[in-house]
Amino acid sequence: MTYQVVIIEDNVVVREHLREMVNRIESFSVAGEADSVVAGSELLDTAPDVALIDIDLIDGSGLDLIAKARDGCATKVVMITVLGDEQTVLRAFDAGADGYLLKDGPVGSIETALHDVLAGRSPISAAAATHLLRRVRRPKPSKSEVKLTPREIELLQLLAKGLSNAEVGECMGIKPLTVGTHAKTIYRKLSVNSRTEAVYEAVNEGFIRFDG
Repeated sequence: MTYQVVIIEDNVVVREHLREMVNRIESFSVAGEADSVVAGSELLDTAPDVALIDIDLIDGSGLDLIAKARDGCATKVVMITVLGDEQTVLRAFDAGADGYLLKDGPVGSIETALHDVLAGRSPISAAAATHLLRRVRRPKPSKSEVKLTPREIELLQLLAKGLSNAEVGECMGIKPLTVGTHAKTIYRKLSVNSRTEAVYEAVNEGFIRFDG
């Protein structure tokens, strides 16, 4: 089996370098390349196995593509960037990124990252991991401090059923991107980074429950 990888990067030199590295890895092949959010979105429609995405693209932020990759397909997303600041790292993982690598990382980091992400692990550069560790160590708000609106609870209940953003949007009469925006707000309120963690915390805190 050959795993399909797409590269969404606006720097031609970096994009060529990534292509060469990926194509040298056994069982991996570059299935497409893009330098913008618009073109990258079209690439993600092909449902590749892995997407390597830069954050600063010619027409916007690569972070906006994470929700696209998460919605209705199993594409794994690894951010490849020069930005290692705390805000950007946390925004990426809040949006649903599976991994985060800095472009000045060690040789071989791409190959390791591809194998790790497909095995269900999260490849993270040391600098990015520091920010995540700092977040984990922050005290979580108590139940009395967490306030979810009825609309947010409704959205959480639908997410708990395993519905995609598009399906949730259809049920609630809103756009899939709006679902993603509301989900990020819920993640922030519950101090979590993913749908699974949000559902777990919501059940523990009594916001939602499963009958039967």
